[in-house]
Amino acid sequence: MKYFVPFLFCLFLYLPAQSQVKFLSRYEVESDYFDPLFEMVPSAFGLVSFRTLPQKGQFNKRTFQYFVSNEDLESEGLIELPVKDGYDMVGYDTDKEYLFVLFQRGRTVGANKYVLQINLNDKKGFEYTLGNLLEMELNEFLVQGRSVIVMGMPDTRPVIQVYDLDDKSTHTLQGIYGNDTQILQVRKREEIESFEVVLSRKGKYREREISINTYDLSGNLLREVKVEQFGEQGQEIMNAFLFSSEGYRQMMVGAYGLDRRDSYQGMYVLDINEFGEYEDRIYTLEDFPNFYNYLDERAKARKDREIDRNVNKGKVPTIRNNYAIRAIVDSPEGLLVYFDHYDIITTRTNFRGINSPMNLYRSDRWTRPGMASANDLFFLNSATNPVSGFQVDTEFSYLSAHFVQFGKEGQVLWDNAASFDNMQTRYQVPFGEMAKVDDELYHAYVREDKIMLAYFKDGEKVFDNLEFDIKLTNENERISQTNRETLQLVHWYDRYFLLSGTQKIRYQKENGSGASRDVYFVTKVLFAGDLYEPEEKLK
Repeated sequence: MKYFVPFLFCLFLYLPAQSQVKFLSRYEVESDYFDPLFEMVPSAFGLVSFRTLPQKGQFNKRTFQYFVSNEDLESEGLIELPVKDGYDMVGYDTDKEYLFVLFQRGRTVGANKYVLQINLNDKKGFEYTLGNLLEMELNEFLVQGRSVIVMGMPDTRPVIQVYDLDDKSTHTLQGIYGNDTQILQVRKREEIESFEVVLSRKGKYREREISINTYDLSGNLLREVKVEQFGEQGQEIMNAFLFSSEGYRQMMVGAYGLDRRDSYQGMYVLDINEFGEYEDRIYTLEDFPNFYNYLDERAKARKDREIDRNVNKGKVPTIRNNYAIRAIVDSPEGLLVYFDHYDIITTRTNFRGINSPMNLYRSDRWTRPGMASANDLFFLNSATNPVSGFQVDTEFSYLSAHFVQFGKEGQVLWDNAASFDNMQTRYQVPFGEMAKVDDELYHAYVREDKIMLAYFKDGEKVFDNLEFDIKLTNENERISQTNRETLQLVHWYDRYFLLSGTQKIRYQKENGSGASRDVYFVTKVLFAGDLYEPEEKLK
């Protein structure tokens, strides 16, 4: 009996913690343990999951598989389409009722390519040859209307080309290709049948110049907005996220600092009107009193004193390591922005890959489809991979996630931070996910085989890095093994997230004997932070 009471006490502590995460529904595809994973994109027809699968004993032959599931992850089943011999999926995008998949023959930069267009309504597919493109390492693939937009690097300079699927013409955008030029963002503007490119290039005196160019779907320049005056002398825009706000108004948010010193100083908000006129608002660590809330009390107090000393000396406090924009929620209340704070660790090379400070770090696969094989670790870690530009020796150390809620006039209503607890990984795609629902904010990611969750209410942190086990929806089955490297968590809508990966499941047959199956799975997960009960209350 002396062991029974402590057991009950621990059980009562465990159950309330687990009640904040509920595994609602699950869809499985029989799949070998190391088969390629499915990419996922939301659409008007539901959740679309797809991959290419090598045929048994024929590595040069692949089959394209996809399935569409509703909000309860119910699906009519797997649909298969043939893939040309020697080709594999390297990119994808959605446009209206269509899924577009880019296939390439081999891994060389000048390899032949074609596009598979799938009508998600009638499930019919049609192939288009993608020709007359420059030989380049692909970094971006978008489709808008009948135009395919590709961005890549023929050498060390970027190029953007527009290919018309109907007349097979190719247009190369003028003013893009140049030394010391980087593309921070390419985004579609369906409402005005155009697309935008955010460019960063070094000027005559090595200062960085930012341009926001708008092009029609034939590649003609419609408008150019130059950010010629920004901040104080020496301060430059380090990364950018451009989005549309009310009417024809646009906003661009990102980090700024001293680029030549690779030193971050804070974040900016650029407000652009329909005439291309802009107003910038610049924020430093002095505006974010809870920036170091991911640290313990003593460490946070030490950092806060350091900020005060810099401010008293007339200096702008700096942010160590990389500070990159991830996501933005524009609501009647104002802007909510999400930044990641991380370090890039390299050995044998100074190249920083896709996560360089001036690159498309925030380009996760869920909110911005583009280049495929995001979760194929072997492909990403291959030094011969021409698409990702990813290096074998690159490792990332994630420190913290930062959230700022602005009012309509640009004032900081609240800020806070969640900890990644110095998580180190070689997975190049950002994996922390944020959900804002009314006055609640969730931040979640997968660590090993656990879901890590942080929860904020009215800007106040309720809990951070709370750990949850992954569970099945069928209580009569058991997880025998989870391939941890395949696990991916993405925000779907409201408080619902999607967890996917590969597992080995133990179950019982009708005759009572045990059996196992290897599956790819996607599970709908609900987070309910308001059910949290602190341990002090439970005692």
